[in-house]
Amino acid sequence: MPMPTHRLELPALYGSSPLGFLAALGTLHLTTHVLDQAPRLSWRGPDAPAVLHTHHPLTHQTLADLLATQLPTQPDKDPLAVAPGILDQPRHPEPGSPNDPLQMPIDHALTRLRDHANDERDHDDNRAHWFTSLINTLSLTPGNADKGAPRKNKGAPRGTLYTRTTPYFGRSGQMTLPNNWTKAAQHCLEDPTHLHAALTRWQRVDDYAGANLDHLSTGDAHMVSHGKATQQGVPGATWLALHGFTAFRLIGNTNRSQATSWDTTNHAFTWPIWHLPHTATTLTTLLEHPDARTQTPNPTRLHNLGITALYTAPRTRLPYGDGPLEPGRRITLQLDGPRHPKPATTHRTAR
Repeated sequence: MPMPTHRLELPALYGSSPLGFLAALGTLHLTTHVLDQAPRLSWRGPDAPAVLHTHHPLTHQTLADLLATQLPTQPDKDPLAVAPGILDQPRHPEPGSPNDPLQMPIDHALTRLRDHANDERDHDDNRAHWFTSLINTLSLTPGNADKGAPRKNKGAPRGTLYTRTTPYFGRSGQMTLPNNWTKAAQHCLEDPTHLHAALTRWQRVDDYAGANLDHLSTGDAHMVSHGKATQQGVPGATWLALHGFTAFRLIGNTNRSQATSWDTTNHAFTWPIWHLPHTATTLTTLLEHPDARTQTPNPTRLHNLGITALYTAPRTRLPYGDGPLEPGRRITLQLDGPRHPKPATTHRTAR
């Protein structure tokens, strides 16, 4: 495959920001879906914007128009246009079921996944990939009615077990992944400039919470001109970032859910920045590389992978649920120090 020859810097999508990084991934995946030849993504450097590499020249406006073609026509019915039928599920009717319809009984989830996998094999359908990026069938949780209820004996069967969703979505209050996707898409449909602003200069919207991916969207009273606490999210960047979730594989061991680039111990998102242009496929390999995920990164190995920096952003906690991700913090890499070998022992030998 020939290398792309055109570069478009995206000045609003900084690699040091969790929302900016995820929005850049979403831009890559959406353009991969609509362009004839696969685009690539790189970064101008640490604490610098993303760069999109394409085979044909694009401006910020033409790229925004291209992304707008992937907006749903009726977001309140099915907000995910690139993979219809994933986010349009009703909440499970069983009493005590989770509020989010993507948290479904495991038997139902496995049946749907099997159908999507068959469609992928027979018709090159992409819904199986999206399903497994948003719904974790490898880590389960009991229904609300079963939580905290003592079991009569250890051998007694549990109630209905439900799937979990991706940890990149911070749930608080009555938030669900589908309604967050719907609200972001509705803002972008009502005002098409949001997508252009997502790439060039973010514009915040009052009373829009986002998806807990940006700490500045909390809108504390001392941070806004009118002195009243309000939500101030970025709809365009949030809509792109939600599509970036597809870059991370969901895994687990029944009780604990895990995901690529997510630290379940500290509830933190950790991600790399790279200078070599990557397609959506090769990027998945880079994100899942052991040297990009280790707790003690080796600078030499990261350099060999083309990684120029690592960042982390823990998830804040609120009294009623998950809070937004903290600002990205660059991880200090311990350079390989000079090695001082032990002096060789001299053995005197007799003639």
